[in-house]
Amino acid sequence: MTLFQKTSIAEVRAPPFDELRRRTRILVIDDDESSFPFKQLKDEGYAIDHWPKVQSLTQLEQGTYDIVVLDIHGVGQEYSADDGLGILEHIKERNPSQLVVAFSGHTFDLAKKRFFRLADDVLGKPVDATKCKRVIDDLIASKMTPQGMWERVKFVLSEAGLSQKDISKLESKVAVALKKKDGPSALRAVEAVVGMGDAATRIAKLVLKLVTLVGLVG
Repeated sequence: MTLFQKTSIAEVRAPPFDELRRRTRILVIDDDESSFPFKQLKDEGYAIDHWPKVQSLTQLEQGTYDIVVLDIHGVGQEYSADDGLGILEHIKERNPSQLVVAFSGHTFDLAKKRFFRLADDVLGKPVDATKCKRVIDDLIASKMTPQGMWERVKFVLSEAGLSQKDISKLESKVAVALKKKDGPSALRAVEAVVGMGDAATRIAKLVLKLVTLVGLVG
């Protein structure tokens, strides 16, 4: 008797890095537009939007952007007395898999220690294009590949209460669909187990990004 062999996301081929970079949506939230090298990075092929302050908590909660570069001051006072720190705490509470880069000139201020500890990486001001590129490229290489994206999906699935056994079964179904270039089947497999609610919305967005990432839609 032949035993069933599960397929994993690790077997799904990642697109070239230039394509990963092009597909990664980046948001910079900073009240000083001149502090970030937007033009240089856009010229290098990065997809970057800028908010001078938080414009939508819902978009941050739901993972509309893949990477959020967040300043600590002057960006979130309308939403939190703790400004950028309060925004970051809220993001990580509602959407723990969201990638956030702490962006501040207060790197060595002990009072801001929690801000940097919660973030996935840190950019200290002043900053140049080469430093931004290294930090963003490292996150893309580790988190925006198919395997990196699935690790984020697994985290949210686990938070939503799915067992490791069920997550493993789902991974196999999604991986088979992705290898067959069947994006709709990958999405339907996830929709069948995630149900409704905020977690389901975040999972659906992550899986859609994963499907898009390997060139099955969009």
